[in-house]
Amino acid sequence: MNIYLIARKIVQVIALILLMAVVLYIIFRLMPGNPAEIFLFGAKSHGSSAVQLQRIEAQLGLSGGKWNYKNFITYMEDILTFNFGYDYFRQTTVWQLILGALPYTLILIGSATVLSYAIGLPLGIISIWTRGKKSEGALVSGGLVLNSIPYFILAIVLYLYFVAYYRLEPVRSIFPLSDVTHPTLSSLAYVTAALTLPLATLAVIIASGNLLTMRAAMVSVLGEDFIMTARAKGVSDGSIMFHHAARNAMIPVSTQMALNFASIASGAVITEIIYSIPGIGSLTYNAILNLDYPLAEGTLFFLALIVIAAYSMVDFIHAWLDPRISL
Repeated sequence: MNIYLIARKIVQVIALILLMAVVLYIIFRLMPGNPAEIFLFGAKSHGSSAVQLQRIEAQLGLSGGKWNYKNFITYMEDILTFNFGYDYFRQTTVWQLILGALPYTLILIGSATVLSYAIGLPLGIISIWTRGKKSEGALVSGGLVLNSIPYFILAIVLYLYFVAYYRLEPVRSIFPLSDVTHPTLSSLAYVTAALTLPLATLAVIIASGNLLTMRAAMVSVLGEDFIMTARAKGVSDGSIMFHHAARNAMIPVSTQMALNFASIASGAVITEIIYSIPGIGSLTYNAILNLDYPLAEGTLFFLALIVIAAYSMVDFIHAWLDPRISL
């Protein structure tokens, strides 16, 4: 791999992270109100002092006004070192809250990503294998319909039928992390039941998109000259489909992977809220409702970091799939 190009990619990632931190700074300072007064709202009825207000403003980086350049420098130093501040509502640091919620989000996003590709890519290949038949029409039509459904609509429908009406799934998808780190048969069964509907919400929509993308890529690849050469040499259809066409079709699919990951991350926020999963999505939602500025800044920054990391991995995946591509 070219070291210069790798260094350039690292510089691009750093620049994107800095830009994202600046955007968050601007957005939260454009919001009306004083977060320090919000935190002291309950205390005001008990005679909170101006000294307390000034102390909290200093801790929130608001002393001297929202747009003070010294506060901006302090903000950039803190957010880039993951020092997101103290959460007065929960009486703990924002970083501790993120660390407690992060495993749930990673389990949900990781499992949904694996499932969506494990389902969508084979179905995309099958749709080409059965080209011109009714099964192809059914797969493509189903993929188009499912891929157009918003996450919150599918999540609500699944919740109503399987939780509210038929009581087949738990009302809240909450489980201790020890059930995952130290699993038993009973704990695995409960975790599976708790995550079935959230995973179905994310995986079904993304898998349908993967099906359509894989099918389109396979159609393009099957018209290439090297496929015709392989057929002329007597290579079997199965070998052409899986070993020649599918590998080359994975290049545009891998590009879609980063977009899918961003979509899954945003869908996970909605899914966590609906199914009461104590992940970063629920943490962000509650922080915004409570006007909890430090927690909202920290969770949004962390979610953006996950998406940026996914986008940055695309070039490496391309280089691994196709040696002709220089990183």
